[in-house]
Amino acid sequence: MTKCSTKKTNTINTDQNINSVSRSSMDQINRVASRRRRQTAARFFTYGVMSIATIVGVFICISWAMGYRFDLEKGLSQVALLQFNSFPTGSSVYVNSQRVSGRTPSRSNVETGQVTVTMSRQGYREWKKIINAQPSTVRWLDYVRLVPENVQTDSIHTFSSVDDLLASPDKKTAMALLDSKTGSLGQINVSDPTNVIVSVVNLSADTYADKLSDGEKHSYTLVEWDSGSRYVLIEHKYNDDTEYLEYDSRDGDIRNLTRDFGMDISSPHFSGTNGNVIFVLTGSDLRKIDYDSNTISAPLANNVQSYVLYGNSRIAFVSRRDNNESTKQFVSIYDDGSVEQIKEYDGDEIIRVDFSRVNDIDYLVVARGETIAIYPDPLQNIGNNPDSALTETAYLSSPGGIDWLDMSGNGRIVMAGLGNKIVSYDIETAENYSFELKRSGKPAWLDDYHLLDIENGSIVMVEFDGQNRENIVSGNLPAFLSNDGRYLFSLDSISGGVVLQRSSMITS
Repeated sequence: MTKCSTKKTNTINTDQNINSVSRSSMDQINRVASRRRRQTAARFFTYGVMSIATIVGVFICISWAMGYRFDLEKGLSQVALLQFNSFPTGSSVYVNSQRVSGRTPSRSNVETGQVTVTMSRQGYREWKKIINAQPSTVRWLDYVRLVPENVQTDSIHTFSSVDDLLASPDKKTAMALLDSKTGSLGQINVSDPTNVIVSVVNLSADTYADKLSDGEKHSYTLVEWDSGSRYVLIEHKYNDDTEYLEYDSRDGDIRNLTRDFGMDISSPHFSGTNGNVIFVLTGSDLRKIDYDSNTISAPLANNVQSYVLYGNSRIAFVSRRDNNESTKQFVSIYDDGSVEQIKEYDGDEIIRVDFSRVNDIDYLVVARGETIAIYPDPLQNIGNNPDSALTETAYLSSPGGIDWLDMSGNGRIVMAGLGNKIVSYDIETAENYSFELKRSGKPAWLDDYHLLDIENGSIVMVEFDGQNRENIVSGNLPAFLSNDGRYLFSLDSISGGVVLQRSSMITS
């Protein structure tokens, strides 16, 4: 009996132990599950907070980029970003009479709408302009050129006469046409503006057309420099004939394009920097001269009235077709071997074209009658929609007509005019202006944003929108800046001749 009771008691204890272990395991499992649920909930909460924070952060960043700002007094508002720079740098900037921190180059967020920007520097004249600050935009005022209060001018060289002056694209050399009847040239080396070197060039007689006699009348004109600033094209007219010469400013060599290729040519323009490739018109055919292969191409286009070369091989041109007492004119683009017709017009009204590239977008400008139309990416848009009309990005009006059409060196500013009346358009800001100069005719560019004018016998600098006219020095046009922009070279008449003068555009 005793043994059986003991065995039964042991069995009961074993069952109790098993139940105790089971309950302990279940409690542990429940605790683990509870901990996992808490971890999962915490993870979802964290992810939720992070997602909300990310969305809020992105919203704030986008709002900030779009120019939205929050002020306790004004609440939510939108601003514009202005980027400032000047020549020389180090100018103080004021927006609506409030000083902007830092000196040029600098930047500042400003309220939208019309604002007055002022830049000043000790020893220089104050610069001021009213601009329209658009919401969520970046406006660059980086073309400001300050003029010294007192411009220091020195006489560099005296010529008996100067009929024309043409500076090279790199502004390190200028060619002066000393006598348009003899073709005598003055080569002016301004690579070191403080040490100008002048040498006289007399064109060799063997470069002229054959059998010229002393009784014939001659006239020479400087046409253009090549983009490499080495070669100069010169037009030579004698009686009723015309020939074109190419002068090498480095070696002094001269080539006669007309004689070398045995054809009457007109409207020559350099392509590239080696002086060997030149586009020309032969009658109304557009061709390419290549001195490397000693060839002149077959016509690239026919019935061409005028053309403008952009880069090395892209040409915008106007052609004409007369048929049964009606006239049609066409604006086309020659692009590296192929011709694409862009616009068609009825009538014989003069059409002028220009072409440029700004911020990786091509722009074709067409002036006709009293209007100027600007077409972005004409080749791409015509290619995508060959049967549809191009849409202009801007449409300007020049009351009375258009005598000339031009674009700034960087292609950003479109300008046209009649007499001394000018209309201009800024491709980057999509703003247009109209103003008058004192001098009539196509104005001279000082740089990509400034024009030169003449008023009361003095050279005046004026911006592309007609603002900030600044009297520089007594003299005549043409004139040009040195490569570093620190000096203005110009001509002035003196007793018995013409003086080349150098005006300092910075203070000492």
